Amino acid sequence: MVKRSLQASLTGIQEAKRAFVRKGWTQDNLAAEVNLKTRQPIWRFFSGRPVERHTFIEICLILELNWREIATNPPAEFLGLEEYTQPSVLDIDTLVQQVRSQRFDKIQDQCGILQLLDISRPVAIDDIYINVRVL
Repeated sequence: MVKRSLQASLTGIQEAKRAFVRKGWTQDNLAAEVNLKTRQPIWRFFSGRPVERHTFIEICLILELNWREIATNPPAEFLGLEEYTQPSVLDIDTLVQQVRSQRFDKIQDQCGILQLLDISRPVAIDDIYINVRVL
């Protein structure tokens, strides 16, 4: 099972501090870059205490560090953020057809009938339009 938090190793903390100094930021600046409300997770990161996994990875990304090299015992089975952001090779048309076939009944139920203002009963979409043939 994958742990929910990660912590930096001693060498990782030193490397992160060097990267932090190169940026010239304060902990508040880094917290703002990571979209955190407080700087407590930043302090925990630099003191070697456990930090939530997504926060840990985001801090490493902002500091341009490889989070697997910084973390103490990184989980091998956990996909990195870079693996999540890679586009999949699925054909979009095939994917749309699959979703439509799986959700056809729900789509028909929600979108196939209209409640018109002046008619007291629901009307099917097919009954609203008529075919007009001009000779």
